[in-house]
Amino acid sequence: MACIFCQIAGGELPASIVYEDSECLAFMDIHPLGRGHVLVIPKHHARQVTELETGATQRLFAVAESILSAQRRLGWGLDGSHILLNDGKTANQKVPHVHVHIIPREKGDSLKSAGKLALHVTGVFGFATPRPRLEEQASQLRTELLTQCNRRQT
Repeated sequence: MACIFCQIAGGELPASIVYEDSECLAFMDIHPLGRGHVLVIPKHHARQVTELETGATQRLFAVAESILSAQRRLGWGLDGSHILLNDGKTANQKVPHVHVHIIPREKGDSLKSAGKLALHVTGVFGFATPRPRLEEQASQLRTELLTQCNRRQT
């Protein structure tokens, strides 16, 4: 059986898609540590970064950087963000497929995030965020990414 991220990339499981190209997929984390928490994955399965094909790591982080910029233009994570890659089980990687977290932080959100982070670390993620809320955030990010792309072309 394919891993959950391979199933999402293959369209077998639902996800709130932010960005997709031939190499990468970005979607909303269903158990976010904050508003706008996005995961960026390679479409090709790899458990750890060192298993990725040449250039795939750079592409993964280029997509992550574009999403971070879009989040900031939306006012998310203006004071800071986590860009996180847990590489391997010992590094607290819960899904054995390379993925980069882009987590906008807000001033004073540490207490709220601490409980969610504790659940993530234990592998008990708690309740999923309602899909309509994730779809709204994904839509906002897609629109901002398109605007960013259009600005570059003019």
